[in-house]
Amino acid sequence: MVTMLERGLNLIVKPALVLAVLCGLVLAGCSEDEMDSANVVAPEGVMKMETFVEVLADVHLAEAAYKSHVFRNDDEEAKLLENYAQIFAKHGITEEQFNASHIWWWEHPVAMKEVLLEVTEKLSEMESEISGTNP
Repeated sequence: MVTMLERGLNLIVKPALVLAVLCGLVLAGCSEDEMDSANVVAPEGVMKMETFVEVLADVHLAEAAYKSHVFRNDDEEAKLLENYAQIFAKHGITEEQFNASHIWWWEHPVAMKEVLLEVTEKLSEMESEISGTNP
């Protein structure tokens, strides 16, 4: 029997997963630059790849909830901003750090492709946990 929580989470995780996959496909179409993703090192002030993956997965969930109109009785934009603030607090970052990191990683498409693959994997694992299937 599927609980209301599981149904609600499925409404959020699945669209987030689709969004992550679509972003990955866009990057897959980008031309390879001379940089190997293993050699990319984020500069000072930019989140490291592992941290950025965690934050971006949470952001995808927040965006999916917003786009799925999960917060029907709430001011959806205010709720989205509140969710972003909670994500930043959870990961101990500021909005400025997230924005700088987001810009930097997207300026490195080969490395960003790896980030999005890991985000997709993380969201897939979450979906498997919710549905009770093994990854």
